[in-house]
Amino acid sequence: MPNDRLTCVEADIGRVVASPAVPIDRILAIVASVVFLIRLLPQPMRLARSRVTTGVSPSAALNAVVSAVAWITYGALHRYPVVWGVSVLALVPCTWQALLLRRHVTKRDLVSVAGFVAVLLIAAALGVLGLALAGTVLVTTGPQVRRVLREHDLSGIAPATWWVAIVDAVTWGAYGWAISDAALIGYFVALLAAAVIVLTRLAWTSRSPIPTPPA
Repeated sequence: MPNDRLTCVEADIGRVVASPAVPIDRILAIVASVVFLIRLLPQPMRLARSRVTTGVSPSAALNAVVSAVAWITYGALHRYPVVWGVSVLALVPCTWQALLLRRHVTKRDLVSVAGFVAVLLIAAALGVLGLALAGTVLVTTGPQVRRVLREHDLSGIAPATWWVAIVDAVTWGAYGWAISDAALIGYFVALLAAAVIVLTRLAWTSRSPIPTPPA
């Protein structure tokens, strides 16, 4: 009997040793998904708590909602459950932020969003949605980057969003490299650049007083 038990234990150990390790791309996908969702929370939470919207771009918020829907479509078409699943969850904070900024949306913002939707629909019809999605991060972060470069009072912006964005960019970029996906690699490059610009500008404006308008 003891020998039989020893044989069973040895067999179990053998199966564990022989079993393949968890693929690195699966690990990266899980980590990237969690970081991505965390990145979306600080800004709407700050807006809801402080009601200060100065420096925050409504256009970027609206584009983020459209982008989430586009990523859901892309992930479903290419059978990337992590991509479309996370994008579904992302709709919640993205929509929340857009609603918090609804009173600051201009006609120009609406025209810009409509153009964004049109481009994505055309890209999907032509079968190049993946290429278009590589540039969606520019549309979702570009208006915010442009605003921080033009304005001095950025008190409404949550710095935590952009610190997490650096980790977000790196993890999704690593996942994109692991599965050879150009859209995700493009996401890495664009988001990292945007995060560096925003954080640099926040640090610069925090060291200098806000100019007062002339009497």
